[in-house]
This record gives sequence, C-alpha cells and structure tokens, in this order.
Amino acid sequence: MSATDTGAGVGRIDAETGRERVAYWAYATVAWLGATLPTGVGRRLFRFIGGLAFRFGPPGPRAVVLDNQARVIGRPAEDPLVRASAREAFRRYARYWYDAFDVVMWTDERILDAFVWDGAEYLLEPTQRGQGVIAVLPHMGNWDACGRAMRARGLPMVAVAEHLRPERLFQLFVRQRAAIGIRIVALGQSSGIGKQLAAAIEEGNVLALLSDRDLTGRGITAEMFGAPRRFPAGPAMLALSTGAPVAVVASYETPTGWRGIVRPLAMPELTRDRRTDARAITQAMADAFERIVAASPPDWHLFQPGWPGDG
Repeated sequence: MSATDTGAGVGRIDAETGRERVAYWAYATVAWLGATLPTGVGRRLFRFIGGLAFRFGPPGPRAVVLDNQARVIGRPAEDPLVRASAREAFRRYARYWYDAFDVVMWTDERILDAFVWDGAEYLLEPTQRGQGVIAVLPHMGNWDACGRAMRARGLPMVAVAEHLRPERLFQLFVRQRAAIGIRIVALGQSSGIGKQLAAAIEEGNVLALLSDRDLTGRGITAEMFGAPRRFPAGPAMLALSTGAPVAVVASYETPTGWRGIVRPLAMPELTRDRRTDARAITQAMADAFERIVAASPPDWHLFQPGWPGDG
C-alpha cells in the first residue's frame, strides 16, 4: 500500500515493519530537536550522545568504524590514536544529524558566516555562465550544511538520494532538503534517472553526488588508501556523457561551523574507450577523496565497511 501524505510527515504505511517505524520516529525526533534546541545546546548534547554510542553502543558499528579509521590512519584498530579518531568520528556524526536539521531554520547570512569556502569559484563561475557542474562529495563534515551554504550563494542544487523505507522517512528527508534549497531525485525510483540527471546538468544546476559509497553493487573498483573498494559508476558516466566539469567538494567540521573546499577534479587523459575512461575518472576521484579524508579522518562519516574484502 502507498503512503498517505498528511503534509506533516506522519503518513501511514500499513506495510511498515516495526524496525521501520522505530527508524522513522527516531529521525523525526532528531528533526524536532534540530528545530527546537539552541545550536550550542544541541551540538553539545549530540556530541555527548555520540560519545556514549561509541563507548556503550553495539560492538558492530564500533568495530566497523575502527577498521575504517585504521585503514585511513595506517595503524592497527587497537592503536590508541585509531580509537581516539573513531571516538571523535562518532561524536562528529552525531553532531552532523543535529546540524542537518538545525540549519533548515538558518538565514542566508548566518550560514554564510558559519561556512567558510575555499574554491567556491569552481562552482560559481560555470553556473553563472549557465553551465552545469557535477559536484562529487565524500560523506565528510556536513553535506546538508554544505548544500545550504551553496544555495545561499545562489547556486541551483540538485542531488540524488537513496529511496529509504519507510516512505514517510524518505519524504521527511525530501522535505528537509527542499527546505534548504536542494531538489532531490530518488535513486532507483525510475529507469530514466540518468536522463533526469543529465537534464539537470543541461539546465545549469550543480548536481551534487555523494560518491564514496556504491549502493548498487555494480560500481567501479578503484584503489583508496592502498586497497580496492567500489565507487558508484554514475559520476564518471555522467562526466563522459555530458562533458560537464567535475568538481570535488568536501566540508570539515569546525567548533562554530564548517570549512568547505572545492577543487576541479584532475581529469585523466581520455582514450575514447568508455569503460577505460570511466575507470580512470573514478580512480582520479578516489585519489582526491583520499587526500580529503587523510586531512581529517574523524570527519569521514563512513559507518559501513569501507573495504569489505579486508575481512
């Protein structure tokens, strides 16, 4: 059965599982807290919760993050530096969730004061000429705040999102991102998604693609931190099919906001063999992400196995 949208995010889906209902209400509570708590209080509370989750939460997520941080830092998972970085990763990820809903209420002036850009011209100049840009991002810092700051600079934004269950949870995130000025295209909901994204680029939008996790199982393998892992094929294929410039975008948490960086992707020399070129572009993207993550490992919100072959 389909959801009945009440307009308030409390539609009902009869086929929801118990776990899906819990997930919806957990995120709905975070959304409420983000809209209710003062920023300083909310951040301190969520960082505290993140620290508790690292220390007392289920061992599975902690082990995953320790393994990922160990790969990035180049030390064993039991190393004190790795444990400290993983603990901070939990705290920063918890703050991410608070901030993602808090910034919905911020004015343009406030987000621009809190979000310091380095390299924004690589997005602004093409779009001012009416040229779309493919922005590839790792799950770093706060991509929702990044999108809010981009929109405050006048950048037209389109993003792809995984279609979550239950449906009302997905719609909660669609409304949240619409409120910060991002139009969402749902992954997997249409066989014509590639055409939709190409059209968004043609219209002069910044197409923001979180690109450090392959959700399809059919991605492109590239090396990152000395080992192979899969990346989504979409960014490379869109770059080849549209000819649009590709920019690497990331953000880092600061005590009072974020620091954002934008760099043009160092594109490889193309061979006109589509498969070879897609692999080369994806490897260039992986190399850029490696440098970004190495600069601040706790800012990388990777809570899934980053290198499944390691196990």
